[in-house]
Amino acid sequence: MARTPRKRRRRRRPGGGGGGGHDYLSGLPDDVILAILSRLTTRQAVTLSALSRRFRVLPSQFGRVDSALVADPALPLPSLPARPSFIRRLSFAPQTRRFSSSAFGRLLDAAADRGLSELAVRLPRSSFLPQNLLSIRSLTVVSLDSCALPRWCPAACPGLRTLKLHHVAIPQRMISVILKAAPVLETLEMVYCMGFAGSCSMESSTVRNLLFKSALEQREVTVKMAGLRTITLYTRPKVQSVRLDPAPEIRKAYLHIARPRVKLQFRIRPFLDAGTGLTCLTLRGMAIKLLSSEYKDTPNLAVQFEDLRILSVSLDFSNERELIFLLKLLESCPNLQQLTLSAVDAKDDTALPNFADHEERLSKLSCLTKSLEQLKFLGFRPQRYQKELFIFLLTQATNLKKMAVEFPKDQEAAVRRILSVRKAPTQKKTTKYKQYYLELEYPVEPNCS
Repeated sequence: MARTPRKRRRRRRPGGGGGGGHDYLSGLPDDVILAILSRLTTRQAVTLSALSRRFRVLPSQFGRVDSALVADPALPLPSLPARPSFIRRLSFAPQTRRFSSSAFGRLLDAAADRGLSELAVRLPRSSFLPQNLLSIRSLTVVSLDSCALPRWCPAACPGLRTLKLHHVAIPQRMISVILKAAPVLETLEMVYCMGFAGSCSMESSTVRNLLFKSALEQREVTVKMAGLRTITLYTRPKVQSVRLDPAPEIRKAYLHIARPRVKLQFRIRPFLDAGTGLTCLTLRGMAIKLLSSEYKDTPNLAVQFEDLRILSVSLDFSNERELIFLLKLLESCPNLQQLTLSAVDAKDDTALPNFADHEERLSKLSCLTKSLEQLKFLGFRPQRYQKELFIFLLTQATNLKKMAVEFPKDQEAAVRRILSVRKAPTQKKTTKYKQYYLELEYPVEPNCS
């Protein structure tokens, strides 16, 4: 009887950890691999070291101080006993204004030698920062609060991804220098920053997320960021000019335009026309009024917001132009799921438009009968136009699941009479800002009466 031939053993490929690919790290010297690990987060460093058996023991030989809070720059950085250690995040918050700027600079140099990647600084009374702060090449996150940047300081931060400036005095020239020196910057926050001489211009092709709140004396705001995906913009009454360049990749936009003291030069129509991929749009303050002026000569919007799911607007129900723009916007949102209407500047019934003039156009909105699931009406008053609009939305939104309404306490009886046109088994009433806030939930297949 012939012997069964032995099964040939499979040759195992030499490689790292659990992966089947080649090990490209074994040929690197120890100092190079340690320099790589020191600039990564803890999780990434462990993952990278696990790819090669040779370097699995290296992270255990070097400690890692995850975060350090320093109040006195003269004190040494924390470290682990008997072995070198890296530091990931440094937070500097002195209690008094009397601290040595040169000692702070030496502290930053020491932290940079230990692989610092995140830096948070909060100084009292807008004290000046040392010039070497933006020269730490390993920085990925910088948060500055209540401080001032020098009029000129070198910037070399190729790995910077997040920059947060809150109450920071920074000249326009330094903003441009930082944006050019950070080729991978993704998140930018500028909240009540000063030093622009009345005008602030931000230009970058890499920034994806922008939060901007203008300072009190600011006059102009210009945003040129073609790669934006989310933007949150607040203005003050002294702002006279707002310009947003188109950002085709925009997904979420929150625009809060304060009532200007003088005539405002508002140019946002190209930005909105290019935002066909928007999923969430919020218009607060004077935003819808200014947009309605830009679109007053067009019967319909030229674009369709197929991906828009959440729409929140603040409008004056006595302004015919704002109501017409709201209709244009709803006609361009066939897949809208959440709608929030905030009533502002409510006036007497005599100043309100006639609801019958808009009813036919409202009845043709596809989102009311197909996709709308949540409805909020804030600042509601049972006046003629708002009352008829509210009843129309309740009866026509066949897929409505949740509804919320905010109204004055003395109007509860009138509001409940309106809500009786569509019975809701679940109700919850709370007090919000000296007003009642009523939440209702409808069954999946409501019985509209």
